[in-house]
Amino acid sequence: YQRRVHGDLINPQIIIMARLTFLLFLSFFLCSNESLLRNPLGSVQCQRWILTEEEITAERGGIPRDQIHVYTTKNTASILIDGQNYMKSLYDDIEKTGPGDFVHAKMFNQNADLMLVPNASDPIASEHTSVYNVLARAINRGVTIRILANMNLVTSPQAIEFCVRINDLCRHVCCGLDNRHPGIITGNLHTKMWIVKHGKETVVYNGGMDVASGRWDTQRHDFSKEKQMNGFFMGASAMHDQMIRITGPAVEDYERNFYQCWNDPYPSFYPIVWLPPYNWTAPPFILAKDEGIQVQVMRTLACIGAKRGYYQNFAPRGEVTAFAGILKMVKLAKTFLYLEDQLFNFPEVMAAIAEALPHLQEVMIVTDSQDMVEALSDERMHLQYAALSELLKDPTQKHKVHIFALRRDTALDKYIFLHSKMFIADDEYMITGSFGIERSSLTNDNEIGGGFCDPNGKFIANHRRKVWAEHLQLKEDDPRLVDPLKLSLIHISEPTRPERISYAVFCLKKKK
Repeated sequence: YQRRVHGDLINPQIIIMARLTFLLFLSFFLCSNESLLRNPLGSVQCQRWILTEEEITAERGGIPRDQIHVYTTKNTASILIDGQNYMKSLYDDIEKTGPGDFVHAKMFNQNADLMLVPNASDPIASEHTSVYNVLARAINRGVTIRILANMNLVTSPQAIEFCVRINDLCRHVCCGLDNRHPGIITGNLHTKMWIVKHGKETVVYNGGMDVASGRWDTQRHDFSKEKQMNGFFMGASAMHDQMIRITGPAVEDYERNFYQCWNDPYPSFYPIVWLPPYNWTAPPFILAKDEGIQVQVMRTLACIGAKRGYYQNFAPRGEVTAFAGILKMVKLAKTFLYLEDQLFNFPEVMAAIAEALPHLQEVMIVTDSQDMVEALSDERMHLQYAALSELLKDPTQKHKVHIFALRRDTALDKYIFLHSKMFIADDEYMITGSFGIERSSLTNDNEIGGGFCDPNGKFIANHRRKVWAEHLQLKEDDPRLVDPLKLSLIHISEPTRPERISYAVFCLKKKK
């Protein structure tokens, strides 16, 4: 196939080489861009933990999840422990927004007057950082605000007040009361998520913390004046919680989840509120410089909710990938599980952990003590007792189970209310988000979270050490925190009172 160019013959080998070079470049370009969103290979270490496309489809009643990727790579993530760190970071990101940017949020609980950066020595400056004032300034800069606020008979007064005030700022419906969940009495939009686009970057916050009273706390959990400025949660003077901040391709999946819920044609507050739909635009993101963190989005969208007409455009049979992801993590763990959760009362997950005990060395659980749970309800106390007791039935395995509560002498009432939802396996894989190990979170409520894995093997282990350093009041580089199986902890692993679990304080053993 010789070709003439300006009368000269071109060697066919040159033509073939040119075509091959072009095809190779094109193939590399396309594969590289695909890998930014869904790397079909990923890390071998991380690949084993994630739900496959077939498993995701099965947890959606046979309906493929074609608008949210199976997983993404080249993400950056950081864990923000306790309200002081999280709310300062959220404040900084929203303050960066300008014309054409957006702030999207899904909230279980909210307080428009909560100060994100309280300062007892400067009350005026503190008021400047309230959720209301921060959003007001963003709106004045031309930022688009959209918020979905949980609506049921329990939370309705504060949700209505919040949305009325925010909608007055927007001068249209930008805050929607959302009762598209199965239980109008106690069912929940339980998601705690902010998505903030500023310039060419979008960041996502997801985890257990609302911007509401009592959530602002420091790592010392002391009775500070700043904490008193924002009030308390259910009488607890100290609270441990966390949020994860994500940048990279995963932000598109979190934003897609928000877009789907906001644009759900079923009225958000039946039968009187319809939210104005918006057109999908992929949010901009910045790639990690290295392989980054692998992220898989997991959700709970109740099957019974789908039967009532919710989620028809994106999950017509519901979705329980959060439940499936936790079960798979428990099954695949080889050495230890470290689990932080407020309620810890779902028997199906307890059964999976009990089944995994023979091939594990340790299961470490940090939850609320019976004294804290009892203040909520006798029913919850009984459910937690029944669930955790399942792990202690086998006399040959119960020595591996360690159940802890948090306590700090600097806290007003000594005990720390644990509200985080964080599950770690082997220092390799972590699941965190708004869902906990309870029936409502994993089957009924509207929830979102993610599975996180670092191919370099550092992110998860570093975070576990950071959390333990806070719990134990040690420095993060303390060598005792490196190996979780060698850390000598006080533990009590069986009930010592009728219908009560005995909790040990999470601390180091004292040397004799």
